[in-house]
Amino acid sequence: MATSGDCPRSESQGEEPAECSEAGLLQEGVQPEEFVAIADYAATDETQLSFLRGEKILILRQTTADWWWGERAGCCGYIPANHVGKHMDEYDPEDTWQDEEYFGSYGTLRTTKYHNVILQNKESLTDKVILDVGCGTGIISLFCAHYARPKAVYAVEASEMAQHTGQLVLQNGFADIITVFQQKVEDVVLPEKVDVLVSEWMGTCLLVGEKVFPIWR
Repeated sequence: MATSGDCPRSESQGEEPAECSEAGLLQEGVQPEEFVAIADYAATDETQLSFLRGEKILILRQTTADWWWGERAGCCGYIPANHVGKHMDEYDPEDTWQDEEYFGSYGTLRTTKYHNVILQNKESLTDKVILDVGCGTGIISLFCAHYARPKAVYAVEASEMAQHTGQLVLQNGFADIITVFQQKVEDVVLPEKVDVLVSEWMGTCLLVGEKVFPIWR
């Protein structure tokens, strides 16, 4: 259930909610823009914001087509772009039903699955060098760093989301373990050989899919 309570906090560190710093997160040359939530949303991990329908959210950066970086009540985090609009009266609550099903139930199930798999295999990941391909918000990298205590995690993300992922790594206290690269995976030059490859890519197995082939070269 969505609430409009505290800022997202780090479950791994138990830190107090961090206040949002607009200056460091605004997209260069773009002014923040106010939107209104057209549906409730419950965050599925500590990088996202929860909010209720009708609440106003200041969009600081349209990171990708699906996820934006926003601020509500002094808290910053990712929000699903299809849950906000310019004017509330332009939207019918029924229109967002399918999207809520995806981002809510499916998103929670997916994140929980990653969490459980890493937790169950933490001994195999300890002291290993891990490559997180297409890391997005970095949730898998953060899970690995917290539960498995690997030697190093290299998180690769081609989009501008990588800039925010780096901020989240710092806020969670894992800058000594996780290194974020804003590059295409085929262009990344890592400082050492990796032992484990993880990825949040949906709809593809790492043994198939043309986009994955360059990783193995």
